[in-house]
Amino acid sequence: MTTLSSVLAAGASRNPHGAAVTDGTGTLNWADFAARVEGLAAQLHAAGVLPGDRAALWLPNSADYLAVIFANARLGALSIHVNTRFRASEVGSLLQRSAATVLVTEWGFEPVDFPAILAGLPAEDRAGLRLVVGRNLPGGVSAIAGVPVQKLGGSGTVPDAATPDSPCLTFTTSGTTSGPKLVLHNQRSIAGHATDVMRAIGTDQPGAALLSAVPLCGTFGNAAAMAMVAGGGHVVCMDRFDGAAAVALIRQHRITHAVGGDDMIARIVAAAGGERFATMQLFGFAAFHATATLTAAEAAKIGLGPAGVYGSSEVQALFSVSHGANRLFGGGRPNCPVAEVSVRDPETGDVLAPGQSGELCFRAPSLFVEYLGNEAATAKARTVDGFFRSGDLGHIDGDSFVFEARLGDTLRLGGFMVNPEEIEGFLVGLPGVAGAQVVAARKGGDKVPVAFVTAHAGATLNEATMMAQCRENIARFKVPARIVPVDSFPTTDSPNGLKIQRVRLREMADALMQETAA
Repeated sequence: MTTLSSVLAAGASRNPHGAAVTDGTGTLNWADFAARVEGLAAQLHAAGVLPGDRAALWLPNSADYLAVIFANARLGALSIHVNTRFRASEVGSLLQRSAATVLVTEWGFEPVDFPAILAGLPAEDRAGLRLVVGRNLPGGVSAIAGVPVQKLGGSGTVPDAATPDSPCLTFTTSGTTSGPKLVLHNQRSIAGHATDVMRAIGTDQPGAALLSAVPLCGTFGNAAAMAMVAGGGHVVCMDRFDGAAAVALIRQHRITHAVGGDDMIARIVAAAGGERFATMQLFGFAAFHATATLTAAEAAKIGLGPAGVYGSSEVQALFSVSHGANRLFGGGRPNCPVAEVSVRDPETGDVLAPGQSGELCFRAPSLFVEYLGNEAATAKARTVDGFFRSGDLGHIDGDSFVFEARLGDTLRLGGFMVNPEEIEGFLVGLPGVAGAQVVAARKGGDKVPVAFVTAHAGATLNEATMMAQCRENIARFKVPARIVPVDSFPTTDSPNGLKIQRVRLREMADALMQETAA
């Protein structure tokens, strides 16, 4: 399958009258969902959306959001995904940079007043918009800040203008390691990856059902939903995540697949109260916290089926799923049979032998086309032989690869490459320590580890005591230069889950070392 239209047609043909998408308004079967896609495509086409046009999608998860993605693709238009957690400055910048002419958004979503934010944008940020299409648009609203508005919903059909090379969608990088970029994929990339993931994780099996709790605007939520559509499974949407609600939906709809961060798993485990899940086959998780492996082990005990996955906006989420001894770590075997993984020295670019740690590089059909409007960043992200430079540290282990850390977080200490998780894991085992994050800080011409720790409720942490325990129990070159108790870690809400702002931690660590030197 090489277009999103072919993905939808294949999935719908498997079980036309079976459940396709469920949200807060009810359940659509596959025939009805396909008809909704055609109707929305007809509405957007009548509004002037043509092949190559750009439509921004700013919506919480719903059947309509998923349908608009396929409707845009049918028109050969480009979907610009907007993170629902973005606010005025971020949304305005994205609308300008993407040159979107249409915005599809939602009225009446309790957590976020999208129309109010849109109305408050500077006029130059909205200048390119010629139409706003509103889900749940109330009566009497015909314009917002001078831009015409029409209610989402239509009927009819239009010719399928989708092609494999049509620009399909953009994801926005999280911005935790550098400035956000618009990651452009064509339809061949998205459709082919959906098919590969479908075959790898079994979304085409009878009874397959996805808990779609991670926002569709990010690659994590998008890749999982696309694979479930390709397989004709059941997509159950959550427009906002809640642990207890997720547990109820898993049991009610007999969910078999889910994806999310380790923090999401922790909230589901807590809400489950020890009661096992009978239908879960795979909960693909990304590790955002030092305690991720412990959380996944608890999830395994109650049948959540946790497995580490790997991906990025550039190669797409669910690029691989871990198995066997490395099941709870990021990495695994690529889901695409022709994908290539290469580990290279980050400085020289030399290919390293299996077992040696270096920068993970990938060449695969799921690879992005470019960073939209940023040729310099696109060129910098690729090797001369066409591999994507992930910026991640890892190594080859047999027929799989293992993700270790972001390269920017890796420390060369005492002549050795040290993953911060080695130090974090020790610190989390100390009395009273609930969480730990270790980053590199500049000290003169060298880099040294600086640790930030949070305490369990009621516990008091003492830096001198923790330093003494480090000196007694781990290699001297791993002992942090400082161990700083904090109330909480700075975080950012990315489209794929809550992430620790390690850039901010590095800034804090550098400031601490400068104060110490002074």
